Amino acid sequence: MSRTEPVTLTNMCMIKKQDKILVLDRNDPVWPGLTFPGGHVEDHESFHDSVIREVKEETGLTIKEPKLSGVKQFYDKEHHRYLVFFYIATAFNGHLHASDEGKLSWMTKAELLQSKLAYNFDHDLPVYFDENISEHMLDDKRDELF
Repeated sequence: MSRTEPVTLTNMCMIKKQDKILVLDRNDPVWPGLTFPGGHVEDHESFHDSVIREVKEETGLTIKEPKLSGVKQFYDKEHHRYLVFFYIATAFNGHLHASDEGKLSWMTKAELLQSKLAYNFDHDLPVYFDENISEHMLDDKRDELF
């Protein structure tokens, strides 16, 4: 039995400013809707550095001291593992500007929960909001894969 497998490594970051959360309304036809900024980990890049880079690319903000809050995993259509490292950042600098990824806006948690979220993102949110939950595993027998 092999102890290695193909895997895609990604990240996502909830950026908080007082009682507001930065959300991204994604233009992606595969996974549209509200989510948090993030993206892929590049070759030989740390998870920490990748989330800082991705947030900067998608928002113009440089986050400081992002904290790992949990992980999501699922299997894609090719049955390869897909990992998303969830971060939270409360300190940042720079000027907010949208990218080709989509429109950015600040929302309260209540506004976010009442909005049209990206597919299955509502199942990710407990990892961000409940300190007793650190993992979300999509089960391909129960959940659709994208």
